[in-house]
Amino acid sequence: MGNTQNYAGRIHIYSAPAALTQHIEWAINQHLNQVVKITWLSQPLLPGCLATDLEYKSKLPVAAKIATALKGWHYIRFEIRQINLSTTDAVLYRVTPDLGLHQASLASNGDVVINENQLSQIINNSYSHKMLKSNLENALGVNWEIELEPYRLALASGMAESISKSG
Repeated sequence: MGNTQNYAGRIHIYSAPAALTQHIEWAINQHLNQVVKITWLSQPLLPGCLATDLEYKSKLPVAAKIATALKGWHYIRFEIRQINLSTTDAVLYRVTPDLGLHQASLASNGDVVINENQLSQIINNSYSHKMLKSNLENALGVNWEIELEPYRLALASGMAESISKSG
């Protein structure tokens, strides 16, 4: 029972300069407290950049620590999803060089959840309809989704091409 893995997560690194991959691997392995084999693929949108996708299980919540470590390297685009297997509470961290870090709680279907305190703060800090819309979009991470989507698609396309070439 002492070996129970209470958290499961997935790390998507959509683009990272090739020169940083060993540092990224070290940071991930350090926070997971285990050695994870990471396979890197070329990111078609950014020559010289690589991407990877990996799943993990952990006794402790490590997503915030990994996100904090990785965001220190300005040129990385990534997201980390982590679920507490005991409660099904989930969290999402997204980082882009231009936007920085976005953290959100997730519903079981993957939707971003805005809690009552966040909504109250958004309403109280919104002095116009335009500002309300902007603050809600920021809480939902709309700009992060827009910026990361082309990298997701390019990576998915590249993976499909490499599978079809090897098959």
